[in-house]
Amino acid sequence: MHTFQIKTYRKNSTSSKPHFFILSKGLNAGKPLETPCPNCFTINTESEEARNFYFWLSYGLWQAQAFMPHLTGSVVPFIRIGDARAVLLAGQEKALKDRRKYLKSLSLLQDFEKKAKILQKQVELVKQVKRAIMFQILLK
Repeated sequence: MHTFQIKTYRKNSTSSKPHFFILSKGLNAGKPLETPCPNCFTINTESEEARNFYFWLSYGLWQAQAFMPHLTGSVVPFIRIGDARAVLLAGQEKALKDRRKYLKSLSLLQDFEKKAKILQKQVELVKQVKRAIMFQILLK
């Protein structure tokens, strides 16, 4: 079984252990990140395998909106570090209970994530083409 440490991100601190970040504020609280931002937690793990496990577990929990019920605050919602830890531990327990089903779901989720990135790039290209067409007609 994997273990992790969760701490509030500090700009000047570095970690030699495999790690990733999760947002702590806003409606996307719980979303895993590769790079830090001011409003996030750092998740440190013992191995790269554990890091990948928790990164994708966090992603799945965020997609399922598992962090939402734990958000506090009226203007800028945020999640407390203890609540984030509890959500991750509960998710870990469920994922390890039926590991085969979890891995299958995770594989599907990763495939859809790749397809979503491809679609985002295509939408950007369509926007550029539309701008180029109108530029050619109106501003040239």
